[in-house]
Amino acid sequence: SLFQTDDDLPSSDTISWADGLLLVYSITDRSSINYLKRVEALITDSNISVYIVGNKNDMLHLREVGAEEGAILAKHLECGFSEVAAAEMVAPVAVVFQELCRTVLASRRKSKHSFLERMLGTKTSQLRLYARGKSDSALPKD
Repeated sequence: SLFQTDDDLPSSDTISWADGLLLVYSITDRSSINYLKRVEALITDSNISVYIVGNKNDMLHLREVGAEEGAILAKHLECGFSEVAAAEMVAPVAVVFQELCRTVLASRRKSKHSFLERMLGTKTSQLRLYARGKSDSALPKD
């Protein structure tokens, strides 16, 4: 089965770089929810936006992971949770992405850290940037 070693887990650099994480498991594969439980330990203390999705809910006859197990994991991470059938309907999948994006934007407004600040590890007020404007192109070249 996939994801059996710690090498398969996302690095702390990846987690701190990301704006949000969409964690997807298959309701027909117990190892996929076990993997998310291992990821949970890495992100519990981070301020990253997370949304958990149980996929393949159109295959209930093969279910290995109950909806309540995904909901409990989401409660521990204080994040959203849904079960979808990505192969059957696009709309519920789009809603999941919209919810994660809303959470990311709300988190950004709270922290007021820009993408540039996070990439450079500094406050933009400490940076000196020059952005060439339209009027600059009309100036004679030296």
